[in-house]
Amino acid sequence: MRPFPRCVSGAAAGLVLLCGCADSPTAPAALVPAGELEAALSIAARLPTFPVLAARALEAAAGRGARGSVSDSIEAATRLLRSARDLALDAEAAADRAEAARLRREAYATGLAPLALLLDPAGVERAMAEATRWLGVAEELVGQAELPGTREALLAARALLRRARTAAAAGDHRAAVAALVVAADRLDETTPHSVLRRLLPELEAELAAQQRARGAMEDRRLERAGRLLRGAREAYDLGEHVLGLRRAYYARQLLRLLPPE
Repeated sequence: MRPFPRCVSGAAAGLVLLCGCADSPTAPAALVPAGELEAALSIAARLPTFPVLAARALEAAAGRGARGSVSDSIEAATRLLRSARDLALDAEAAADRAEAARLRREAYATGLAPLALLLDPAGVERAMAEATRWLGVAEELVGQAELPGTREALLAARALLRRARTAAAAGDHRAAVAALVVAADRLDETTPHSVLRRLLPELEAELAAQQRARGAMEDRRLERAGRLLRGAREAYDLGEHVLGLRRAYYARQLLRLLPPE
């Protein structure tokens, strides 16, 4: 991935522009929505994470059951997968990151085998295509902006998707599913919601440090950064993650341009 560019243009920026073409951050300079923004967000929303894949596999199993009898092994796999999906959803909702990681590990330990049993190769191919599509979007959009935690996640996801494809080509369906699920987890770290969740505390701490350093001295850029961060936090709480990320990124640009004390 390239360093943050002065101006992004062309097909690579067809979904979301990372920066304006002006030299000053007083221009609308961060993640300006373009006409296909909703398409980008819909790609991110369909990332084949474990809960998404589990829901698809359970739906397919229910369809088979409606058309006739199913084996005892399929019924047992369905029960296990349903329980594992619930654990994974609890992990997504957990505020504590350590608890979320524990629940996710438990979900995978319980659910990867039944998921591989119930999800057919066509479902895996579809999911790999979806993950690859977001990887390309994220590398051009989020990755170029040097936002926290994105570069490592994107590199890891690319390697994991390569492993999933290799396993699928070799007929190792279970290994392909396992690699795909972990790849989707890493890609989920690059969605607007996840990036904003990491970026906000970092910038709020930086703002507080600069406010303490300046004391009562007024600084219009610092005041503006503070307003933007409050707006970013409000947008995050309302679920408007792209708007929040745009404000937070803009605030970061302002904080970086503040003169040293």
